[in-house]
Amino acid sequence: MESKWPFMLITFGLLFGLGLMISTIEKTVVMKNWDNRRCDFPIMMASMFFKPESDPRSKNDFAKDNFSFCMKTYIDKFMELLMAPIMYIFGKQANIAASSIDMLNTIRSMTKTMYDAFLSYLDEYYKKFNSSVFEMSRIVQHLRMAMRRLNAMMVSLIYTGITMFRGMLNTIQFIIKVILTICGIMLGIMIILIFILFPFIPMILAVLGTIISTVLILSDVMSGSIASDADGMKSGFCFSKDTKIISNGEIKYVSDIKLGDELENCGKVTAIIKMVGKDIKLFNLKGIYVSGTHLVEEDGVWKSVSKDSRANITTIESDILYCFNTTSHNIPVFSPELSKAIIFRDWEEIADDDEKGQYIWNYLILKKLNNLTNYSKWKNGLNISANIPIMGNTKVKTINGFIDISELEILDKVLDRNNNEQYILGIVNGVIEGDENGKWNTGLYELVDGIWIKGKSTILNGNKTIEGRTLITETGEFVILDDTEKIVRDFTDIGYKSIHETYPFVASRLRMNTD
Repeated sequence: MESKWPFMLITFGLLFGLGLMISTIEKTVVMKNWDNRRCDFPIMMASMFFKPESDPRSKNDFAKDNFSFCMKTYIDKFMELLMAPIMYIFGKQANIAASSIDMLNTIRSMTKTMYDAFLSYLDEYYKKFNSSVFEMSRIVQHLRMAMRRLNAMMVSLIYTGITMFRGMLNTIQFIIKVILTICGIMLGIMIILIFILFPFIPMILAVLGTIISTVLILSDVMSGSIASDADGMKSGFCFSKDTKIISNGEIKYVSDIKLGDELENCGKVTAIIKMVGKDIKLFNLKGIYVSGTHLVEEDGVWKSVSKDSRANITTIESDILYCFNTTSHNIPVFSPELSKAIIFRDWEEIADDDEKGQYIWNYLILKKLNNLTNYSKWKNGLNISANIPIMGNTKVKTINGFIDISELEILDKVLDRNNNEQYILGIVNGVIEGDENGKWNTGLYELVDGIWIKGKSTILNGNKTIEGRTLITETGEFVILDDTEKIVRDFTDIGYKSIHETYPFVASRLRMNTD
């Protein structure tokens, strides 16, 4: 047994030396291929033995850094292997998308080619069509200009006719005055020569009496027939407070009607007018109590109630009278006797689209207000038809200062331009639509530099609709505060005491449009 130990020691030493030689050789090989071999598992685990002498790091730091590097390398390779299928799929999808885009581009190119060919084919047609449209436009413009000239000629003829008629009346009245003057002179001569003409005095007096009587009768006819229709209508044109209106399928009292209510076949209510009814005798028209000046439709013809064959004058009065403006300018009033509606005209009467009627109306009003003077200063407002309520917060001049118009009621007092108190005879609440910017032209008649003009003030509210109110006063005017004091006309334009003078024109205008 003892003889074996030397042999075993020699064998172990030879094996150790052989292992040492092999490890030395292997270390040299590994160091030469360090970048490729450093992450082999055995080498990574024993990397501290492969630290070069020139490396300043310790063996532990060298082994730690090599381990971190190898782990990062393994992770990168793992992620690369993990993402390879996904990247492969994305690549295939990208190829398919590229093929689709190429196909779409090809289709777009083909479509553009076809479209260009189609346009080139229609180019001549478009040129001819545009030429035709241009010529038609020229024809329409010429027709439009011709219609405007015709309209201007008709308006001029109307004014000329009015002027000629007025001139004829003035001429006849002048002749009547001359005849009366001559008769007076003859009567004076007869008195002077009474002793000479004494036998002929009875005959002369009879002739003079006949002439004077004939002239006076003619004068009464000329003046009375013209003014009788208007002067006989010096009253409001409204309904009693017991009147019923057909609205939204219901029968309502006039006092229950609201702005925006739908009237039966007559559109929406755009204004509600309440007025003092004292001393206004009402007519009974099939159970409807209404003023004699109100326009009513009978057999397709508009006429005043007082001339309607169905109406009878009564002694009945209503302390408050009501009237409306509607989008159709008609009011369906319920008749208790007929159990159906009778169509009356609203306050405005003249339709908004009747430009000629509105033009003549403005001319008549401004002519009266300005006594036909300074025409060049008020002629620009003749085409303005809007007349809307003033904003509810507008200040009106009273003896107690300026008060919001929304706080005023019937029989309150406001001041006129001369600071005299006057009663409010009516209140008007209304609504109207503005332009796309929410801007309205008030259409009010304003006193500017001593001249009444129309439509100077504007209201910018920003909304599509605007609600407000205005007044009816004794003098037909009142004072508002709009930056400065302004004198404006009331809702009647011409004045409560003179509005009857416009009735013959309105009635004739409606009959003209109906015909």
